[in-house]
Amino acid sequence: MKKKQLVLLGITILFLILVFNKVDFTEVFNTVKTFNLKYLSIIVIVFLSSLYVRGIRWKLLLMNNKKYSALNLAEIFTVGNMLNIFLPARAGDIYRAYYLGDTAGEKKLKLFGSIIFERLFDGIAMFCFLLAAVLLYSKARWILNLTLGIGTLFIISTLIAYFIFKYKKSRMLYKFLPEGKLRNITRRLINYLHVFIRGFSAFNNLPYMLLILAFSFIAWGLEAIVAILIINSFGLNLPILAGIFVLTLTSFSTMIPSTSVLVGPYQAAYLLALGLFEIEKSQALAISAVHQIILILIFTITGSLIMLKFNLNSHHR
Repeated sequence: MKKKQLVLLGITILFLILVFNKVDFTEVFNTVKTFNLKYLSIIVIVFLSSLYVRGIRWKLLLMNNKKYSALNLAEIFTVGNMLNIFLPARAGDIYRAYYLGDTAGEKKLKLFGSIIFERLFDGIAMFCFLLAAVLLYSKARWILNLTLGIGTLFIISTLIAYFIFKYKKSRMLYKFLPEGKLRNITRRLINYLHVFIRGFSAFNNLPYMLLILAFSFIAWGLEAIVAILIINSFGLNLPILAGIFVLTLTSFSTMIPSTSVLVGPYQAAYLLALGLFEIEKSQALAISAVHQIILILIFTITGSLIMLKFNLNSHHR
């Protein structure tokens, strides 16, 4: 086992110890049994709607090019996120760039650049949601500091992305190098970089930037509704702010290195979020488990059907 894998395994185990320490498993199972299926159909519809909104946003990130369909982009996004659940290193994001590149005849590096740009908008929208929730509900110093730290990270990331996109003279660099292998490698890398940052083209169009940000808020808002519907399906009566805390903290928890985005940090973030509303640890853990299972099932069933459709279409070409 590689050293990196050992470190990731260690981080995961540490979080699992924190999560399951002093947990009453009888209470966990009893809580799971209280889940009310009444809102399940609404949960599925709202979550699928959020995936379609993400397809619209991705089309805007690709400058609303007519050769792309928002529905098809939403389908590719869904399959990619299904793969992210089961494969390491966010392999689903690579799949999205490769599949769309092959089917649309587009540069894969450019498409991957648009996916990285998409993540940046996700971070900005999530930060705004978390900041609003903190200011409206929680005065805890630790979560305010966490929120400001996350915000600083994404502001810096945005500025770096902007300056990389706006820097137009990089092709001049290799001209100062002597003829030979180093110059050729540098020229090739710079050409790849220029293809990659074409995925950031929306930086040049303020209306598109605003639309992309708006659809980011809509997509995450729909997911916050899903979160609160699941939470309150256990007989609770928490406000939408609880769904926002759960959504934002669990989403940011995926930035913590671990063997899986679904084990360890996710549960710890869920417990922190519901702990703000004085929900007991065993109960919060049960809710987090049901929440994960529902989302995994939606992604797996929907993503598998879409992949089947893609395979059938490829055979008919």
